[in-house]
Amino acid sequence: MTAESMPANAMVPKSPAMIEARGVEKWYPNGFHALRGVDLTVQRGEVVVIMGPSGSGKSTFIRTFNALEEFQKGSITVDGIALNDDRRKIDAIRREVGMVFQQFNLFPHLSVLDNLTLAPVLVRRRPKGEVLSQAMALLERVGIAEQAHKFPGQLSGGQQQRVAIARSLCMEPRILLFDEPTSSLDPEMVREVLEVMQGLAADGMTMVVVTHEVGFARQVADRVVLMADGQVVEEATPERFFDHPQHERSRQFLAQIL
Repeated sequence: MTAESMPANAMVPKSPAMIEARGVEKWYPNGFHALRGVDLTVQRGEVVVIMGPSGSGKSTFIRTFNALEEFQKGSITVDGIALNDDRRKIDAIRREVGMVFQQFNLFPHLSVLDNLTLAPVLVRRRPKGEVLSQAMALLERVGIAEQAHKFPGQLSGGQQQRVAIARSLCMEPRILLFDEPTSSLDPEMVREVLEVMQGLAADGMTMVVVTHEVGFARQVADRVVLMADGQVVEEATPERFFDHPQHERSRQFLAQIL
């Protein structure tokens, strides 16, 4: 195929970044300015941990990546797709971006297995048998295959969060967003969820994680971002962020959590 006969977009190299946010601004209807010119780039296969005090805008910010939150100014591009009001683009981005919430958001009336298979069959229109096989493999991966036919209410919090992660993976996302995935768990359940997340990172999954789990950030993150008052205050490697923070606001925050 000659260059002249190639589709125009085939000649444009794909951006290496999975997420590019530039100058993102958000106001709520009550006038609260939640995001104030936030910039962030997340490379393919990178794990970025976002930390910050309550009300800093960190959860709001990652929810703009899949249009769960609107933004009024700036730009966000996810895997080469510019996010705007075009419903087709929003749907395309949501097919590539999985999200794990603080609350598990499982369907209580469906079994664990049905929670995993519902969206791939209905949204992606994949064969039920193929999805069932994948779902069982994912439950095995997160260590709860024996719970496949139970209902969410029969599981511990840590088990439910692992189901939520497996459910996201069943959609075969290219990016996973985690919004404080361990904050509602009892301390003894936190480790089992973090171990699953660590395994995903080792496999090369692109991840943006809002968390206060310092051990996870130190061991797994490629970069740590501190947000405060709707802005990025500091962005650094875990070693530099935790051991040699550059900004006073970072030092104040770390003094509260370390």
